[in-house]
Amino acid sequence: MIKKLVALATAALLTGCVTAADKFQTDMPIGTVVTDKVSTPQGDVLLPPGKWTVVGKDLFRNNNYHPFGQVALAQISVTKELDGLVFFTTPLESHFGYGFYATGACDRREGDLYHKKSSNQELGVQGCFSVRDLGVSLDDSDEAHLTQADSYLDTHNVYRHDSMLFSAYRVVRGHKLLVVQYGFNYRQPNGNVIPGYTPAEKFNYDKSFGRELWKTNLETVIAWSKEKEDTIRSTFLD
Repeated sequence: MIKKLVALATAALLTGCVTAADKFQTDMPIGTVVTDKVSTPQGDVLLPPGKWTVVGKDLFRNNNYHPFGQVALAQISVTKELDGLVFFTTPLESHFGYGFYATGACDRREGDLYHKKSSNQELGVQGCFSVRDLGVSLDDSDEAHLTQADSYLDTHNVYRHDSMLFSAYRVVRGHKLLVVQYGFNYRQPNGNVIPGYTPAEKFNYDKSFGRELWKTNLETVIAWSKEKEDTIRSTFLD
């Protein structure tokens, strides 16, 4: 009886020792479909409208051995065309005394179609985003969640264009960090680049961007990115 009680107590102790990193590895397996947002230990990650499929997951540790989770999600049309991508990275376990240095991640880079830096405090509040036209070839990446995403899309015969518009955000406050990229297929018909979204205020891009349709969709993506900046931050931080 004593041995049995000890065994039960040990089992209960082990069950109670499941970490956020352990939970990350078992929750949301590849193929899971989610909408609206994804929950993480530090906060929720806002998703654009529609259904999103988890197509890649990875866990790595920084120099202090803190675990970070990386997730890739895809929005796939009924005709098996890649309409959207979301990539995000966030700590899974970090103490309140931990902070993140201000880096060049919030600086404007060559190729930015739009850029905004709200704050870049050393070990404090950091907030910025940029919109870029980036390639979606993932097979040469050394990050597991991206190679998994590439394999998933190939295995399911999902057609993808060479590039997409990406809105990339960096959100930091104290020990909390979110780096997230939202990818949009700007070659879709007018009104479909972000399903169900109508800009509250039209953004006028004053440079050329390929076809007129592409430019219109770029303006929609920039408008969405500007409007959702505060929501993305508050959804994760608060």
